[in-house]
Amino acid sequence: MKIIEKIKKLLLRLRQENTIHYINGPETLPPPLSKQEEQAVMEEIAKGNDSVREKLIVHNLRLVVYIAKKFENSGVGIEDLVSIGTIGLIKAVNTFCPEKNIKLATYASRCIENEILMYLRKSSSLKNEVSIDEPLNIDWDGNELLLSDVLGSDSDEIGRGIEQEDEKMLLMRFVDGLPPRERQIMEMRFGMNGYGEYTQKDV
Repeated sequence: MKIIEKIKKLLLRLRQENTIHYINGPETLPPPLSKQEEQAVMEEIAKGNDSVREKLIVHNLRLVVYIAKKFENSGVGIEDLVSIGTIGLIKAVNTFCPEKNIKLATYASRCIENEILMYLRKSSSLKNEVSIDEPLNIDWDGNELLLSDVLGSDSDEIGRGIEQEDEKMLLMRFVDGLPPRERQIMEMRFGMNGYGEYTQKDV
């Protein structure tokens, strides 16, 4: 899954650098950047240096953990929630516009929470999946009302498809910018570029 892929790469990299071991362990995540440091990174991005975006991601992981813990009772493991939330953080960093006069942390919080909520909704719908041809009811004329009759139109499906394609391209660009070993780990974990989807233990 793309979501778990991103945080896995970030946390793995941090662990390799001895910056963090476990979310609840004795060592902590990198602290947030100061206002001046964040501004300096933004200026680098404005100059076209996209590689510094990762610094914003790494130093906002605490925010991801904080928000993920709000969903601990959802039935999803905290590591998965953090993984999912990190995808939201990455999207936030890649789409943030300082000109809109909103703090990155505020904008990122919304993106992180939305990403987790979307995942939880999707997981819930899969657990309660029903056939689109299953009758929901019968109208006055004796005709069966099917689930497919009340679902979105083809245009809705097309719109979602386009949105998913855009997201896929965004994530692929991010993964392509990783060092070779980290890129391979991400590709194996999430079944990208011809790899099968390996479990976290296998990777």
